[in-house]
Order: sequence, then structure tokens, then C-alpha cells
Amino acid sequence: MKKSLLIKLVLVTFTFLTFIPGAIAKKKERKEAKAVAVTLYLNKTVNDPSTPKDLVVKGYLRSAIVNDPSFFEVSETPNGERVRYISEDIDSLVILDQFRYVKRKCKNTGFMGGGPKIRWVRIEYEGKGIDVYSAFFITQSRVNNITTIQQTMCYYFSIDKDIAILASSEYASGPYTIGTPAANRAQMAHYFGKIYNYPEFTAKIKAKKFDNMMAAVKTWETEYGNLPAKRITGKIKEDQQSVQKTITALNSTKAASWKRIKNEVVFPQHMRTIQVGIAPSVAPWSQKVKHSGTECKTDIPPISVYADICFLDFSKFGSIGYLFGATYSKYHYNWEWDNGYGPKTKETFCNRFDICAGLSWHLTLCRNFEAYTRLMIDLGIIGNRTTDRETREKMIAESNMNTCVNAIATAGLRYYFCKNMGLYVEGGYDIGYVSAGLSFRF
Repeated sequence: MKKSLLIKLVLVTFTFLTFIPGAIAKKKERKEAKAVAVTLYLNKTVNDPSTPKDLVVKGYLRSAIVNDPSFFEVSETPNGERVRYISEDIDSLVILDQFRYVKRKCKNTGFMGGGPKIRWVRIEYEGKGIDVYSAFFITQSRVNNITTIQQTMCYYFSIDKDIAILASSEYASGPYTIGTPAANRAQMAHYFGKIYNYPEFTAKIKAKKFDNMMAAVKTWETEYGNLPAKRITGKIKEDQQSVQKTITALNSTKAASWKRIKNEVVFPQHMRTIQVGIAPSVAPWSQKVKHSGTECKTDIPPISVYADICFLDFSKFGSIGYLFGATYSKYHYNWEWDNGYGPKTKETFCNRFDICAGLSWHLTLCRNFEAYTRLMIDLGIIGNRTTDRETREKMIAESNMNTCVNAIATAGLRYYFCKNMGLYVEGGYDIGYVSAGLSFRF
């Protein structure tokens, strides 16, 4: 029996030593494989002391290249400390050793197209007389109470280094989607026919001579790439002609010192946090007392849970998030009631449940340490149960449920002692006027 048990123990130990390290290694490999490797090339004009002197930075990208990013966060390891580099300090970057991103002057077409804008684009093709760039956007629209999320890859053409104009677009699964995009004939015909004077080539596009966008681009390059560009008068301004080579230099001269920050931002854009905490007692202004009686006593102190998501990031000037929360507490008080047979002591127990929503503002003080304020609208639901203190009989008429709406304003400090977990303390006009607990970020 003992020998059999010993054999089983040896087999279990052997299995653990053989397979567990391998599983951990494979998990680490998968994690590193999902991490996005990046190389940043900084501007030579950067002299700010908070910016590294090394003009080439290699690491892992920790922020999204979507919707015209104003900064990029890079860490040395897939889950290491993030260092923020603002757009004005970066000349170009390479993702996964194959996707090169640069700054170009771009413009959309149509009535709602807006004016020209310098944006980060991926180089899709650089040819003779024509270049193709792409940019990834996520947009949200709401029609008939239905919210639709669209992921779109927009393609911009630039002839003779002129301003890049939207010439095609399609739905994409992500910013690093590769492949030959389909030909958006209406947009491409507008580009080559209404902005540049190529009527014969526009006729080919409308006649569906090209199966995809790149086939049309390379055909144009073969036929017109070595010839002067045929611009239509008035469609492109003079300051938008042959401007692409100077875009990076112009962008790097912008005064953007307010964007630079030496420390990792504690609550950056898209960061999510969950806070779980407790207060010593129910705040006096939260004690809803229907009868004049003795002072309220807390049975269950306010226990709160808050979820906070950052949607605006102003770097040095903090970040703004929207939040949702819930709090539960219980308290009781005694009061006197005379039903004609003498005064009797009654006891009312109040179960209070609150749900709230609002906005928060976070300011990074130093590494892993921040101050924040919150402003919320709170809906309180209070269930009252009144009994006779001597007989413990329930008073039906005095047992009911009430609701109230209040504004909540709090301020607090939060420190993360490890990557995803920290401590917080806050106070203000809340269900519990002072509270503390744990904070988790994702």
C-alpha cells in the first residue's frame, strides 16, 4: 500500500516538473506573441529634458493606433511600465517590423469632409508619382435606439506629394489588417476625375476595368507616373501641393510642452478600474429618518463598488472617465409612538441601496500615485421595516420603501503598490463621508 502511494507521488511530481514549466513557458510565449513590437524614430529637434536622448526607441506598443492618436505609449516588456511619447516628438514608427507609420496632411471628401488635417497614416504603397496611405477608425452611430460600431480602414491617395485625399474605404477587423482592398469606384472616380484631370482613366474605373484598388493605382502609375500631374484649377490650393515632405518638420515645431509628462500616467485613456471599499458609518445627510427619535446607529457600514473608464486623456492636465457605482448600507433608529394606551418604543431598520453614475477627473502626482475627484448623480432606494421593540410585531403602515435622488461629490488619493492593485482613500458628500479600500485596474 505504501509502495503504491509512493509510486503515485513520484508520478505526480514528475508530471508537475515536466509539464507545468512547459505550460508556463508556452503561456509566456503566447503572451509575448500577442504583444505588438514597435520601433519609434524621434525627431532630431527634440530638446525637452523629459524626452529620452536616444532617437530610436524599441519596445512594445501599449496604446492604440486608431482615430488619430496624439501620443504613443511604449514599454520595454509586454507588461512593463509605459513611457508616453507625444506625436510632435515622433518622426515615424514601425509596427511588427513591417508596418511603417508617418505623418501626412490628409483630407476627406464630401460635404461633411472638413478641412485638411495632419494625421498618422500607414504607408501602403510608394510609387512613381503616387503614394497610398491608410488610417484606421472606429466610429459609433445610433439610429432608432440601435447603436452600431463600425471599424473602417480609410485609404488616401497623394499624387506628386500633394495633400492626401480620401479615395477608398472598407470595413476592417483591426488596424493591422493586410490584403488588397476592393476598389471603391465612386470615390476613386471622384479623385481622378473631379480633383485631377484624368477622364480616360476615370472611364476605366467606372467601366470596372480594375478588380481592386491597388490594380488601379499601379495602372495609373504605369500610364501617368512619369508625366506632370494634371491638377484641376481650384480643387487643390497652392499650399496643399507638394507639402508631404515638410509635414514632419512643421509638426515637430509645435509648442507641445504641456503634453509631455515624466511619469507613467496612472489613469490613461481606455484604462478601466474597479474600486471596492467600505466607510466607517452612514453619513448624517444620508440617514433618512421619518420620525423624530434617537440618533441613528449603523448596522452595516456603506460598502461600495465603482467601475471607472477613461475616455479623455490630457496628459499633464489629467484624464476624465465616466463611472458607475453601487453602495449598500443598513442603519436603525428608535422613536416613541402613543396609540392611546401609553407611549411605546418603536424600532425602524433601514436597508439602503444606491446606484450612481457620473464623471471623474484624475491627475497623476507621481509614479503610481494620483489624486481624483468625482461628481455623480445618485438614486437611493431605502426599505424601512418598523417593529415594536417589546413585542417585535411588525407595523405594516410604517414599513415601506422610499426613493431619493442626490448629487455626490468626492475627492480622493489612490496609490498602486503593484501593476494592477492599489489602495485608495476618499471623502466628501457621499453615503459614507470617508471610505477606503482596494482598487484594481485593467
